[in-house]
Amino acid sequence: MAKKRTEQQKLKLAYSLVFFTIAVFCSGAIIGNMAITMFVERSYWKEVSDYSIDWNVEIPARRGNILSDEGLLLSSSIPQYMIHFDFKSYEKKAEDKKKDQAKKDSLFINYIDPFVDELLTIFPEYSRQQIVNHYREKFNSRSSYCTILPANRPISYNQYNAIKDNEWLNPRYNGWFYSCIEKVSRQKPYGKLASRTIGDLYGVLDSAKNGIELSYDSLLRGKPGIGHQEKIKGVTRIITDVPQVDGCDVVTTLNVEMQDIAERALHKELTKLNAASGVAMVMEVKTGDIKAIASLTRLNDGSFMEIQNNAVKELFEPGSTFKTMSMMVGMDEGKIVMDEPVYCHKGAYNGFSARQVMYDHNYRRGGYDTLTTTEILMYSSNIGIAKLIHRGYKDNPQAFVDAVKRTGIDSHFTMQLIGTAAPVINRDGYWDATRLPWMSTGYNLQLPVINTLAFYNAIANDGKMVEPRLIREVRRGDEVVEEIPVRVVNDKICKESTLKDVQYMLEKVVSEGLAKQAGSKYFKSAGKTGTAQVGYGGNGRTTHMVSFCGYFPADNPQYSCIVSIRTSPEMHGDASGGGMAGPVFREISEKVMATRLYRDVELAIDSALYTAPKVLNGDLQKIQLVLDELGMKPEWNGTRFSKKDSIWGSVTSDSALVTMTAKDYITEGLVPNVVGMGAQDALYLLESVGLKVRINGVGRVRQQSLRAGTRFNNGSVIELTLRM
Repeated sequence: MAKKRTEQQKLKLAYSLVFFTIAVFCSGAIIGNMAITMFVERSYWKEVSDYSIDWNVEIPARRGNILSDEGLLLSSSIPQYMIHFDFKSYEKKAEDKKKDQAKKDSLFINYIDPFVDELLTIFPEYSRQQIVNHYREKFNSRSSYCTILPANRPISYNQYNAIKDNEWLNPRYNGWFYSCIEKVSRQKPYGKLASRTIGDLYGVLDSAKNGIELSYDSLLRGKPGIGHQEKIKGVTRIITDVPQVDGCDVVTTLNVEMQDIAERALHKELTKLNAASGVAMVMEVKTGDIKAIASLTRLNDGSFMEIQNNAVKELFEPGSTFKTMSMMVGMDEGKIVMDEPVYCHKGAYNGFSARQVMYDHNYRRGGYDTLTTTEILMYSSNIGIAKLIHRGYKDNPQAFVDAVKRTGIDSHFTMQLIGTAAPVINRDGYWDATRLPWMSTGYNLQLPVINTLAFYNAIANDGKMVEPRLIREVRRGDEVVEEIPVRVVNDKICKESTLKDVQYMLEKVVSEGLAKQAGSKYFKSAGKTGTAQVGYGGNGRTTHMVSFCGYFPADNPQYSCIVSIRTSPEMHGDASGGGMAGPVFREISEKVMATRLYRDVELAIDSALYTAPKVLNGDLQKIQLVLDELGMKPEWNGTRFSKKDSIWGSVTSDSALVTMTAKDYITEGLVPNVVGMGAQDALYLLESVGLKVRINGVGRVRQQSLRAGTRFNNGSVIELTLRM
């Protein structure tokens, strides 16, 4: 027994010695390799680490969207990609490095031609020789940074999607490295619509240039994250360390349909007149919300484009639209009596200064004899209004300016935009014999167009002046970060009795006066014409600023509108606010009211009889999600795919039933049929197959320039016509 125990002890001792020996040997080997790695091979592994891992990489935040009053995208960010290849091997041992380099070289030699062929179909602007020379130069020098295109520029999501399965970009080829860094570009789905107001970015995404993009840049931009870049299985990836905070969405008061109406009407008249520039704005009376703001300038080639936002950035002498202010102030302070007669001297009067004669617009045709106060506004008599104001304020002209400022018209309306202009009303306090009379007719002071509109909007709003508002709120997801409230500048710009008299006069201007062309046969409008002489080019030449500012419908004002056109020296005929700006106002007012009536009728439909919403063709998966939220269960005609699939198809609605039919819209190389879709779905679908899209109008797609089912070249342009 004792002998058996002794043998067991010897065996245990032997095992222990073996285990200890192995442990010491392994530990020594590990420590030895660590020492070699840390000290002997330090420089090599540091080089590999520096190459493989890029620390403190900035992860850009998604820039927020700019939205219309109905939530439509006015400006949004889409991904773009920077891709480069690495032709160099980083293996440590010479033998391994030789094998790895041979694998890279083999991939290059075997796939350079098909890869170039594929690139040429996506980037036809390059020649085969350009691309081949670019790659061979980088390959021969074993470059670790070879851009995918000769010009180091990002490619679009659609372009990346078209090549991402190519052998050169396939991760299964270990040792063949490529880097794909996602960037973001800014796109405007509605093209040039309100482009200058929305704003632009410089080439670097986070560098805003102007408009809302600049004014709300800090909120739209968000906060970038921090990560590090690693190569995993041959593909560069960004590993997030500190997550980014995406930018907020900015909700504007702009209405896409009204903006389109205003721009089209203004563009048509500017083209007809060969004018230098023009502005058209539409404001909601009760809230001061800017529903449309168009500002077009003629270029050298005769086309018109939004160069800058003249509605808020430039100062002009308002001309005759200011006569309404003069009349209102004089009547409110008892200086002018309603319908009193005023002798107008046949259109020419030098009673203010023997050296300076004041003329009425028709003095060459005999001018006006005697006019009542109402007729002075109806026919826009300079002499009539100047005599009334001079009589009432000649002993204290500053009292006239103080009364004007009390209305709030001299407020600096920024409209939440950077770079807006502030009014200038007799800043120097100097008075001579002619300054007060000429000021009463709209000269010797300067106002942005928006200030004139705010004044007439106050007349329509029962005397309450509200600040023009362009931004309604700022959101982050469903959370409202900032809300811009309706701000009242002046609760009452004048007495109630004065307001009623002025409203009556402005209706007469349109129904019987010089602004008949601004009136509609469908509803009443009210407003005032304006014509001011302005300098042109600094060589003593002059042109005119013609305008009309008013509101509609006059008996229940919903919207105010101003149209201001700067004529050019090439224009023939007499400048006329009523004859030039008036027709633009009429077209805008009639189309806006027609749109509003159409929507009101839809809202008035009995929900018990008609509960199914209007649904456009497009992505049925998204439609399904919306209908689910509304508690509606659509019927599927044919196969219903799982929700993870992208489902495209058509939609019909009948009473309370919505029927969805899945269709195969995408056939490789053929133009899809997007008629009946909304702009967003049509844009996404067409760009996903490689087409470039131009959009005209608003509503659903009614017409596409490339016929559905025809073949197209990658990068071809297709124009979509949208109507309600």
